[in-house]
Amino acid sequence: MCRYFNKDFFLKTNEKVAYCHLALPRGDNSSHVIGHVLLQKKEQLSCQQPGGSVPAEQVGLGLEERPLLLGPLTHLSVKMSARNPGTDLDLEWLSKVRVNTQAVLNRALHIQGLKLPKKQWQTAWLLKAASCIDLTTLAGDDTPSNVHRLCVKAIQPIRYDLLRRMDMHDKGLTTAAVCVYPSRVADAVRSLKASNSSLPVASVATGFPAGQTPLETRLQEVRMAVRDGATEIDIVINRTLALTGQWEVMYREIVQFREACGDAHMKTILATGDLGTLTNIYKASMVAMMAGSDFIKTSTGKEAVNATYPVAIVMVRAIRDYFLRTGHKVGFKPAGGIRTAQEALVWLTLIKEELGNDWLRPHLFRLGASSLLADIERQVYHHVTGQYAAYHELPMA
Repeated sequence: MCRYFNKDFFLKTNEKVAYCHLALPRGDNSSHVIGHVLLQKKEQLSCQQPGGSVPAEQVGLGLEERPLLLGPLTHLSVKMSARNPGTDLDLEWLSKVRVNTQAVLNRALHIQGLKLPKKQWQTAWLLKAASCIDLTTLAGDDTPSNVHRLCVKAIQPIRYDLLRRMDMHDKGLTTAAVCVYPSRVADAVRSLKASNSSLPVASVATGFPAGQTPLETRLQEVRMAVRDGATEIDIVINRTLALTGQWEVMYREIVQFREACGDAHMKTILATGDLGTLTNIYKASMVAMMAGSDFIKTSTGKEAVNATYPVAIVMVRAIRDYFLRTGHKVGFKPAGGIRTAQEALVWLTLIKEELGNDWLRPHLFRLGASSLLADIERQVYHHVTGQYAAYHELPMA
């Protein structure tokens, strides 16, 4: 895995100022490349008409966004396609992958040690986290009433009176999606439609959580979920293929899942707790993206080990490598075991540090959780009132 040179620059010419972030592989010619990039961006900036610079798109809910200009190594325009079209499988690239485990662990510890926002800034970050949650119920006793209650909570994730006290009641805050089993998709769609909500419905599929059913059965499950109204499909890979190095077979399967999804966005669950090594996790991430995944996701939530920060470092570095190589942005979704607001803040910090503000939006970052929202709402309640609420004082999900 490449080590990257990261640098922020503010360029000023003709009374215009723009922010430039560079992320490029370290090498003997790094200084020369950086100088070339800065010269080119200055020339572009000086040629722009007044008001023609790249606009700052707000992250919203208290998170600041700055204009992004990309260096020539990426060969990209600023406007990206909404979906990842995938690429041909590059086995030569995979064969050269080696992950420095100690460096990954050190980086994860560093990120966990960073100072987190406090007071109103913490609350803004927590509202951002709430907007990125895939509010989930994947239980054996799921019923239409459970799903309906989940949808109501997703539409109004934080109590209205609390949002009103912060002047956030009219900002349209919802969770990013609701996530259910394929058999409950129709219930979720019906509940959201009755509430006049366009919130996306995500469905797990492909033999979740083990992924061990026959391929045709898994494909039919995807098609059924899409037919019933799911606009996002969380597929799970067959871990046997990753553990035995059958990357071509795994690639072909994911390509077929992508075709079965049609217009529905596809998130690929790697079940990292079952993959054994960080190198395997990087390779599986890359194969999933090459096959056209719009998101890569850590876990099903059913493994013994779910979302961890070292695993996340490896996966987001794979996302960054893929982006620098292809120009296509792939989203990231940690899932499983994320229960506290404090953990949510660390996850947001990790994404900001590794991928930048562009990824701090629901279309590129999700938190898979069922109980996290309750703790976020408790922390918001504490910020507004100065005291902690008992769980029974807050609406249930």
